Parts: sequence; structure tokens; C-alpha cells
Amino acid sequence: MKLKEWMNEIGGAFAVTWLIFGVTLTTAGNTGMGLAGIMGVVGMTVAWMAFKGADILPAVTWLKHMSNKDNLSDGDAWANTGITLVMQIIGGVVAYVLMGQMYGDDIFGYADAVTASAAAGVDFWGTTAWSFDLGATLGLIAAGAVLGQVMAVDSRWAMPVAIVMISFVDWDSAARMASVLMNEAGDTVNVALPWLLNGVFLGAGALLGSIINENIPAGEEE
Repeated sequence: MKLKEWMNEIGGAFAVTWLIFGVTLTTAGNTGMGLAGIMGVVGMTVAWMAFKGADILPAVTWLKHMSNKDNLSDGDAWANTGITLVMQIIGGVVAYVLMGQMYGDDIFGYADAVTASAAAGVDFWGTTAWSFDLGATLGLIAAGAVLGQVMAVDSRWAMPVAIVMISFVDWDSAARMASVLMNEAGDTVNVALPWLLNGVFLGAGALLGSIINENIPAGEEE
């Protein structure tokens, strides 16, 4: 993986963390546009156009890696995937540092979110231990099969639309990893496991979809 590709991943993850995921402010809500709706589609499309070749989202990295069977036995491909995932976290960390400088005490931070969630009786994502859930896992595998085929279309708009529609995938896992590393390292394992395993399940779905697609007989033309 070349330096330019590393910088594209960092830049793409930085832009998405800052402009789309954002941070919550104590006085004015969230600074990011979010992934829902047309703004999410436009935001991701612009990010992929600006940082051409970058995956930006960990889920996309896993989809690309595991949809190609040759990558599974290629040490260099595994190394590139690992570096790509790390670069995305670094981009998120840089974005959070910048937002910290911009908004200062106005940020509704990690510790604030933990406290507020506990007071409301809601589990906060950073304090919730990962546990295997068969239904959720099958859902991710199915989503991976669909997203793998969408990605193969190579359309500028198809993947961003799919990302908005399949909302149960934790697209912001790199931003969450960046957040927990910047704020409360004690919760790192809780965030790292879904960041890693959910991506693997999505990738497994993409691999399964690729295998099925390859084994469907081509129809005869009349």
C-alpha cells in the first residue's frame, strides 16, 4: 500500500468523521449531517469522489477484501487491509482533535454520553460488551451478500444509497474506535470487537454472494 493511498484513507476518514458523524454539542445538537437521507448519500458520494480509491468505512474495506477469494490466501492483501483499517482510525482521531479545538467545552463528550445513557437506563455503545447474536450475525452476512453485489456495480451512487438504506450496519465503527481511544481506553475492547467482527461477518456475506453469483448458470440468449 502506497503512501498516497494511506493519506487518502486518513483524509477520507477525517472528512466523514468531521462532516458526517460529527460530535454532539451541549447547546446546538450534532455538528454532523449524519448518514440518514439524501444528505448522507451526497456526503458519502462527495467523500469517495474527493478521496478517490479510499474505502473510508471499515465495512467497505472488509467487503472489498473478502469478496475476492484470492485475497484470503494473500499475505500482502491481509496486510493492506489491516493498514487501511488503522489509517481510518487515525483519520477519525485527527478529526476529533480538530473538533475538540473548535468547540472546546461545548462538546457533549464521551463521559457525558456514558453518564446520560446510564441516567436514562440506556446502554451506551462504548460500555456494552460484544456478545454473539445469531440473528444479528445472519443479518450482517445477508447485508454483506447484498452490499457485495451493489459494490460490484461500481456506480457512483449505488453504494451510498445502500449505506443509507441498510442502517443496522455500524458504518461509524472507525469513528467510534477513534472516539474511545481519545476518551476512555478502558472501553476499547467493547468497541474493538464489533469494529473487527461485524466487518468480518459482512465480508463473509460478500464472499458468499460472490460464490453464489459465480455458480449461477448464465442464461442462453435467444
